Amino acid sequence: MGGMNSIVARFRELEESLDSVARDAFGAEAIPGLSDADAAELLALTGKMQRRLEGVQVEATVQVCDRSAGVKEERMTTRYGCSKPADLVRMLTGTDTRGATRLVRAARLVRRDRGITDGVFLPARYQALREVMVEGRLGVAGLLAATDPIEQSARRISDENRVEADRQLADFARGMTGDAADSEAPRPIPLPEDLGVLARVMVAYLDPDGAEPAEEAAMRGRYFSIGKVKDGAAPVRGSLLPEVAAQLALLIDSLLNPKVNGADDPGRDGDATGGESTDTGTTGSGSTGGGSTGQHSGVRFEPSEETDPADGPVFTDTRTRGQKVHDALAAILNTAARTDLFPHLGGAAPTLTVAATAADLAAGNGWAQIGHTGDLVPLTAALQTGCAGGIQRILFDEHGRIVSIGTSGRIFNALQRRAITARDGGCVIPGCTIPATWCEVHHVHEHAQGGPTHTDNGVLLCWFHHRTLHLTEWVIRMNHGVPEVRGPAWWDPHQHWHPTRSPHQRQPAPG
Repeated sequence: MGGMNSIVARFRELEESLDSVARDAFGAEAIPGLSDADAAELLALTGKMQRRLEGVQVEATVQVCDRSAGVKEERMTTRYGCSKPADLVRMLTGTDTRGATRLVRAARLVRRDRGITDGVFLPARYQALREVMVEGRLGVAGLLAATDPIEQSARRISDENRVEADRQLADFARGMTGDAADSEAPRPIPLPEDLGVLARVMVAYLDPDGAEPAEEAAMRGRYFSIGKVKDGAAPVRGSLLPEVAAQLALLIDSLLNPKVNGADDPGRDGDATGGESTDTGTTGSGSTGGGSTGQHSGVRFEPSEETDPADGPVFTDTRTRGQKVHDALAAILNTAARTDLFPHLGGAAPTLTVAATAADLAAGNGWAQIGHTGDLVPLTAALQTGCAGGIQRILFDEHGRIVSIGTSGRIFNALQRRAITARDGGCVIPGCTIPATWCEVHHVHEHAQGGPTHTDNGVLLCWFHHRTLHLTEWVIRMNHGVPEVRGPAWWDPHQHWHPTRSPHQRQPAPG
């Protein structure tokens, strides 16, 4: 017990010394004045210290894990008010859940049992790598990189081969390879990535059939689920097979790329603006939107000092990457729903039923209920969905009596869509690069307010702009069958109406 206390005391003294050195360094602004060589050496020294400390943390975590087994009342985790070792490690080290979990994983790989008769420690599962960790040459990242591939195939690798792999990985971690391993001539310590590569090469030889069992496990584990709506959004979880994930990613990338051309856009040369898709620049899936502030639409429009004023303002999309992917997925689903290739339900194509009161519909606000799930959505969202796919409209009076059952006649048919596509070419909002293939046809004069389902009343909008048009300052009207837009004051201080142009050409600000 005294020895253990002395070790803790020595580490306490070390921490106090390190604290003093660090405070002096920051207080005197010493680090910014270092030479290149000194800055590099400082990083190398702290890296060695970090590996040393991680080795000690792993060994201490072994004790936490061992002392948290057995009767609940006697567990170390119970005494400290935690339910599992990772929680206790996280609290004591001040790291996050991922960091604590990695320490626990490492501890279980290098923990040692004691002999029943003499109490002497037996070899750890990865004894050679543990010794390298004790030497300070291996941290948690390197240990896990070296062992993870072997552990994934552990059931198909013999103990003898695992021990040999452990020995070779340990030599490599010391910087000893080939003849150098025998001569003990040190070489640069390899990075965790290098250890991972060597471990995977070893597994490829030791477990040549590992890919097939992995595929079988992936097939068994594949799933996709949509949770219940909470706070206005439905959580999505799943595990996709690689080819399914790749196909979905390809479709999403095609929408996030501003140079994309749709299948319904023959003869088009692509995006005249050029440039690559970024999170802060002009992107697809509704790369621009209405509103001078972008508060609701997630889009901001700014003048740029590097841009010729004649070329108009720069359209900056402030949506996050995740929001863009969501909007691209929505466009993909709506496009798939229009193909009429899916099986019918109840003798008809899958129909979204949205129920609302006649008073709310007349007022243009309120809530609507989705028949399939019972979830509530804003009436504006229901009206937007009505332009994109077949909807049966059911109206109730204040007593709950059905007063009207609508039909899907409000939907633009294929011939009308082709004609509108030929006229608009893509989303009509200036600066948006989404082509016609992925767009929805919007009733300029709302169908619920008497607007006809006619080419003179339909324009192409991407899902994002269709969904957020009512939140922005962009306004669309039809002038003798030609769509015109009126933008925010920054775009046209005179607030004139302007005919729409091809979405694949830069939209200059009006004079």
